[in-house]
Amino acid sequence: MKRLFIIEDDADVREMLVFLFENNGHEVIKGDKAVTVEELDSIKPHVIIVDYKLNGTSGNDVCSRLKANEVTKTIPVILYSSTEDIPVKGTTADAIAGKSLGLEDLSYLVHRLAFLN
Repeated sequence: MKRLFIIEDDADVREMLVFLFENNGHEVIKGDKAVTVEELDSIKPHVIIVDYKLNGTSGNDVCSRLKANEVTKTIPVILYSSTEDIPVKGTTADAIAGKSLGLEDLSYLVHRLAFLN
């Protein structure tokens, strides 16, 4: 079983993602804000899904901090948005999932990244 960490501040979207991935056999840990490196080190996720627009910060900024840190830089990060497409330029994410990507495709993407890690 692969462990996912979802950072999403919209409770409805977060619960939809949790439902999707738990029903696909993943262990899901959820948060509504950015977490510390120490927290992620104790969680040890195989994939992190970060909302592109978090309250108070950008998901892209969170991704950049994760990729710049020795402890978390190898964990695949997906920038996700259920409401808009995400610009590719300037991101350090391993993958981008904008509104045009369906849930089935998102599930496949997570599965692929989880088994690469």
